[in-house]
Amino acid sequence: MTWFNLLLMPENLLWAWRKARRCYRMADGLFDQAEIAAFELNLEAELTAIRHDFETGNWRNRPIRLVPQPKKPDKEGKPRLRQYFEISVRDQVAWIALVNVLGPELDQRMPAWSYGNRLYRAAWYEEETAEGQNSKLNIGPYRHSAGYLYRHFKHSWPLFRRHISLTARKMVGKSIEEDDLDAGERLALEQGDELAYFHPTFWNRPASGDNTLYAASLDLSKFYPSVQVSAIQRGFDTLVEGFSDEPRLSALLSAMLRFEVDDGGLDQALKAKVDPIAPVGSFDGIPTGLFVGGFLANVAMLPIDREVEKLLLQHRNIAHFRFVDDHEFLAYDFDRLLEWMTEYAHLLARHGIGVEIEREKYSPAELKWLLHPDETVEPKKLSELRSVAIAAASVDGRKPTQLMTRTLAQVSMLAATDFDLLTDAGRSQRLEQLEWLLLANIPDNEIRGDTRMAFAAARIANLTPALFRPNEELLLEHRRLKALTRGKAPADLEPAMVKPFLDRIAELEKTEQENWAALVKRHFGLLFEAFATHPDKVRLFTRLLDYCRVTGHNGFDRMRRWMDDHTDDDHKFLQSYLGAMALHVLARHVLTASVALSQPDLLHRERGAARAFLENLVRADLEAFVPRASEAVRLQQFQWNARRAFEAALMLGATEIAMTDATLSNEMLVRAIGPEKAAAPGFVVLFEMTGVPLGVWFHWLFTTTGAHPMQPPVYWATAAKSYEPSRPEDWNGLRRYPRLLPPAAWKRLAEDPFLLKSDDEGWLLDAARTQPDRFAGLPNIAPVIADVRARVGNSRATLSLVEWTEKTAVMDSSDPRRSEWTALEIVRQILEPIFEPEGPDIDYLDRLHPEDVGIPFEWLPADWRALPEATDAGDKITWEAWQSLTRRSRVAHSPGMRDYRYHEVLVSVDDRAWPRRLRALGQILWGILRQSFVLPAAWNIRGQERSLIEIVAHDIERLTISSFTISILRACLLPRSRETSMLTQFPMLFGNAKGQSADDTEFDQLIDSPDALLAQIKQAQDVLQKSQMTVLEHKPRQLIPVRLRQMGAFIDGMPSEEELGL
Repeated sequence: MTWFNLLLMPENLLWAWRKARRCYRMADGLFDQAEIAAFELNLEAELTAIRHDFETGNWRNRPIRLVPQPKKPDKEGKPRLRQYFEISVRDQVAWIALVNVLGPELDQRMPAWSYGNRLYRAAWYEEETAEGQNSKLNIGPYRHSAGYLYRHFKHSWPLFRRHISLTARKMVGKSIEEDDLDAGERLALEQGDELAYFHPTFWNRPASGDNTLYAASLDLSKFYPSVQVSAIQRGFDTLVEGFSDEPRLSALLSAMLRFEVDDGGLDQALKAKVDPIAPVGSFDGIPTGLFVGGFLANVAMLPIDREVEKLLLQHRNIAHFRFVDDHEFLAYDFDRLLEWMTEYAHLLARHGIGVEIEREKYSPAELKWLLHPDETVEPKKLSELRSVAIAAASVDGRKPTQLMTRTLAQVSMLAATDFDLLTDAGRSQRLEQLEWLLLANIPDNEIRGDTRMAFAAARIANLTPALFRPNEELLLEHRRLKALTRGKAPADLEPAMVKPFLDRIAELEKTEQENWAALVKRHFGLLFEAFATHPDKVRLFTRLLDYCRVTGHNGFDRMRRWMDDHTDDDHKFLQSYLGAMALHVLARHVLTASVALSQPDLLHRERGAARAFLENLVRADLEAFVPRASEAVRLQQFQWNARRAFEAALMLGATEIAMTDATLSNEMLVRAIGPEKAAAPGFVVLFEMTGVPLGVWFHWLFTTTGAHPMQPPVYWATAAKSYEPSRPEDWNGLRRYPRLLPPAAWKRLAEDPFLLKSDDEGWLLDAARTQPDRFAGLPNIAPVIADVRARVGNSRATLSLVEWTEKTAVMDSSDPRRSEWTALEIVRQILEPIFEPEGPDIDYLDRLHPEDVGIPFEWLPADWRALPEATDAGDKITWEAWQSLTRRSRVAHSPGMRDYRYHEVLVSVDDRAWPRRLRALGQILWGILRQSFVLPAAWNIRGQERSLIEIVAHDIERLTISSFTISILRACLLPRSRETSMLTQFPMLFGNAKGQSADDTEFDQLIDSPDALLAQIKQAQDVLQKSQMTVLEHKPRQLIPVRLRQMGAFIDGMPSEEELGL
């Protein structure tokens, strides 16, 4: 299969969207949240359009919108702004799709000493049990379904720093004493198999045997904007095998590399502060903000890296490391170090990719004058500068204290700590370490100060809520009061009896609240101090907002005062950006807090923190963050977008809590739309205020919070009436709950009966059964309407699977009819006919649907058959009698229903028909086990049935079923299983064309054929039967067998009974 054909695969585009979605969730910058929600709401059409533009060669990037971002202050401490662009969601997804296909081929060619922006691939340690052996690092294939674009942080920056330190030790000694290393360094040493510096015979050590080394570093100036797109094109042309043989792919890449800057919506003063300036029009560089930008920079640098690799192997007296634009060097000789850095500068110039060395960022700084004689202003004589530089660059190779990674070790340890498992003393100790990391004056050579502080701030923000411990004396007083009242209300007892208890409880509650408030306030002060030290570090600022959300602390006044203090000084542009960022983040927090108020499974303190956050927010003065737009106040485009999302969130949140807290709901409405409109609010005002369809905003609410995944919210019928079905976004939004389609939606269907596709039959059936009168008004011209009408009017000789689960859901939990064994038996009987000599062709599985699976009436208890509406527990039946009955009266399947929610829509299915059928069988099994075929509401929107399959993963883990059936469900339904099935079919997609990646599928249960599925079902049933029993009064019981490996990799895909422990 060609590269271009791989690019067009539907799975590839879906993986690209998943990666883009995760990138947005992790992003620190501003972006249009409504645009992302709109893209996801229209996902099927959006991915189809990208594929069409790829295939037809009509690709054209949308303009990249300039949104300046804060950067580190200059030498005088004055704030600066850097280029940053908001890339359309469509273009982000398209670029990731291209990198998914071509990236593994290029990433594998990159040297081991290049660490930044390397593509994600599976990596794990395999513990060795043999005495004296260490754990082994395995590097698996490039994976896509997990949604990660780049490797985890721990496999990039910490590894980069640790490999530098370890290389220094290796340069002066043949071996490294592992007892002198911390845990992180030992693991880093294990990860150095591909790094030539660790090979015993690599180094040409000087005869002197001196332990002194020389270390230096440099940065590239304005790296991303300086990389010429022609260099990226050359990288793909010359380094991807077969790329030049695919002119369509080359032409597509050229089109995708044509960027056009749009700086509309920004005032001139702000644009003039951006460094470098980004003029309107053609942009020859990598736009910062493009998710794949880091990888494209690596592609441009790859020809240089490969030439450097050859020189390193030739000379063997220099170590070269690169992390994006940061370069580190180690050498035995100082003059050789200077020669290498000069040679590297010449390499950059000769390859002509557009980048230059930043002369102000050499370390030691004196290298600026030693390497660039044209620098006229010298602080000292060259001989003095050389002496200072030699002293600063000198490193003891055996104990390279300047290169040590102790801070990184502490960061790694704290990152890996599960605070929920610590004692109170352990938590306090870890908190002290975090405070030290946050505020200590630590050199930046291991990890940048602002990055270290951002990490500590995030951990403190997450840890603080877990520090709360209820007052034991308070609990005791409550118990004593309860014992005294003995079920009576305190008001019904003598006041003299209960008053001492109530007074003591009130006193203890006040003390508890004061102590908690003091702790929360202190931690906020620590976080704020870190932000005030590095206000350009946006993540430190957003951690303040996150902290207010999870603790309920009112920190808005302190943040507002900072905003007020910097309205008109040098920080005014930084202030405008942070203000917009505040509303951007607060918008999401408003949604999650509003939904939290009605979640019954939250802790009391979590719910209290959510309420306090909302109360503090609606009473805070946020005009200093982003003022309301008016004739006198002109907002930047990014400010307007943030304010729009914030006000929309307030309206949506007010709707969520209207039934539980009408007062707070009204305050939120007043804050969003003003007192006059809040007096008679309507959902239409949300569209009028923002210009964004209601369907987009509500989809944003549901996807951000995960609220109402199955059933509609109480306000849905009212909200749906304000939708405009003629808008595509609103129509898709109304599809979410087909049983509650408003009259306007039915009217549109009547006017445009071909609006629905042929495989919308299942969706329309759901709507028709709940609103038969509305459905009766639809014309019969569209086949999908005629087919549903025929189904609604037909009577059946058997129970449909949907009706069966409705019956079994009310049976006793131990009744064999609703058992796991029975669920497997039904799927088994659906599958077995294709193996019979006169049985149907396997194609009959292509239209598998629970409405078309017939369950014999004989399977119901006798009294239920006589009284179809009966809901009593029915008769008792033993396991033996039940299994005999199911084999006598068998399940029937009549193909016919077309429902995209069960039948994945692929452009080309010839070579991947079985995975599509496997998913339908898995969904049937899943529905029976959960006793319901009500699908996730989001799946009613076309495209979401593929994008949000993760909903199933969460549900599977909650089912009380054996690990054997869980493994079957995972193989049928989860994205990773689908991806694993493609590893051998399309190895180029995973960077494994030569089969050199480690096997990461040991615990994946791959079901690659109907035979394999049938065998797995039989095996699971056999295991269950061995755990079935009959107890008192002949009641059947099922024990739930669990195997810890959960059906991992076995010989021939099947375990033996010995392996199962049976």
